[in-house]
Amino acid sequence: MTKEMSVAVTDGLVAKLGIEMEEVTAQRVSAVMPVAGNTQPDGFLHGGATCSLIETLASIGAAVVAGWPEKVVMGQAQSTSFLSTATSGSVRGVATPIRTGRTTHLWNVDVTDAETGKIVASGRVTMAVRERRS
Repeated sequence: MTKEMSVAVTDGLVAKLGIEMEEVTAQRVSAVMPVAGNTQPDGFLHGGATCSLIETLASIGAAVVAGWPEKVVMGQAQSTSFLSTATSGSVRGVATPIRTGRTTHLWNVDVTDAETGKIVASGRVTMAVRERRS
């Protein structure tokens, strides 16, 4: 991972959600996110935080494959199935590419309880890949 990308994946929403990158390659992107601070009023992991983790990991993977910063990537569509929930500890997201074309990527992201490995959510993200505008 380049120094530029390292800064990009630790700022903004990533920092607010407490996402910590574990692995970043063209074949696999993984990170952990704390449940604390990312819950809905009843104490369950917030679906929006989960979707943000999923799109973040797919975006980072697509950026690595596409050749960021010369190319930019942005989410076009996301579908997420919530299969269980978490109330404490951390969750781990693992993104893997399904297809990495010239202008469109499709990434699968599974979110599990970081301690037990129990699946929390599974998502698919379609990413647009474009030339950076001047």
